[in-house]
Amino acid sequence: MNEPPLCKCEVEAILYTLRTVEHYGWRFWGFHLYERNVKDSGCGFFQWFSDKDEKERLIKGQRMMIGDLQAALDGTKSQLRSALIEVMLKKKELKGMKMELYEGRRRMKILCILCFFLFAFNLYLIRV
Repeated sequence: MNEPPLCKCEVEAILYTLRTVEHYGWRFWGFHLYERNVKDSGCGFFQWFSDKDEKERLIKGQRMMIGDLQAALDGTKSQLRSALIEVMLKKKELKGMKMELYEGRRRMKILCILCFFLFAFNLYLIRV
């Protein structure tokens, strides 16, 4: 029962919570003017709020929350997939850059060795 019951006047009842020492926290459906202590008005409708009502309300709320969480999870999964693809592409790009750097260092070593031999050869030619 998700909807409030109708009182004898065909008006939706209001859900009240007791704050008395003996019955603190107990809930009931009552006539909409119940709290105002209006005498001789309305039907005086009263019905205890059952655990079944509360459980159905909680279950409905939890199902809605589960749906919201599922949607958020799906969105997060999508973002994670996109980020993973981007990381994989960046990793591939970095690997290519690393290979270029390695090749550049190798060429630099060869040039340094050639320069050394050319310098040494020039010194030899000057002395001869």
